[in-house]
Amino acid sequence: MRQWAVLYRKEMTEMARNYKMFWVPIVFILLGVMQPVSSYYMPELLDTFGGLPEGTILEMPTPNGAEVLMQVLSNYGMLGVLILVLSAMGVVSAERQSGVAAMVMIKPVPYSSYIVSKWVGLLTMTLISLFIGYAASWYYTNLLIETVAFERILQSVVIYSIWLVFVVTVTLFFSTIMKGNGSVAFVTIFVVFALSTVTSILGKYMKWSPATMTEHTGQVLSSGELDSSFLLAFMTTIAMIIVVLIASIQIFKQKELS
Repeated sequence: MRQWAVLYRKEMTEMARNYKMFWVPIVFILLGVMQPVSSYYMPELLDTFGGLPEGTILEMPTPNGAEVLMQVLSNYGMLGVLILVLSAMGVVSAERQSGVAAMVMIKPVPYSSYIVSKWVGLLTMTLISLFIGYAASWYYTNLLIETVAFERILQSVVIYSIWLVFVVTVTLFFSTIMKGNGSVAFVTIFVVFALSTVTSILGKYMKWSPATMTEHTGQVLSSGELDSSFLLAFMTTIAMIIVVLIASIQIFKQKELS
């Protein structure tokens, strides 16, 4: 446990030195704030910069708070996931290439402690970024659009965080088995968006998919209730996270021993 704590502090220190603990949350805050602000001022922006004929009356219904926050999470699902993958792609592969991983493993460090410390470090950065960014979007949504119940906000961010934990775990897995950072990012993004696309197309047969967490998040925001298939998706996602994490440990161990 003490070795794991040392490795975890090392991860957090490196992310602070690389400014990941600063710029990733800032990106999430910007993505979160832009949506309610742009939704509120969109008619004025179109009237000013839209090049509409003089005398044109533009009436655009302002979306409700739940719709704005759903769009915020949609932005996180695209740009947010991309940012997370790019920031995490070299978490293992870069250290293997530079020889840092070999230097660390010379000491009697369990392979599981090495991988899990990196996993928890990435989760710390991810969850802090998500919660801060989502809180900022909620504040401006309440200020400019309408008040959204705190209970729905809390439920939705917890459910959505499970999806991001899955994404980070998959990124760690590919960073363990692949060498190039670019290839890690490409394959991870392809797998994540392919899973989301297939789930969207074959929703009837993919109720177990981790990608449905985004849909359940929207349901909580709009109605405050969860679909009956949530439990299946939740249990499947948690099981897949555990399996992928264990597989990352075993693959890293085999590569280091060889």
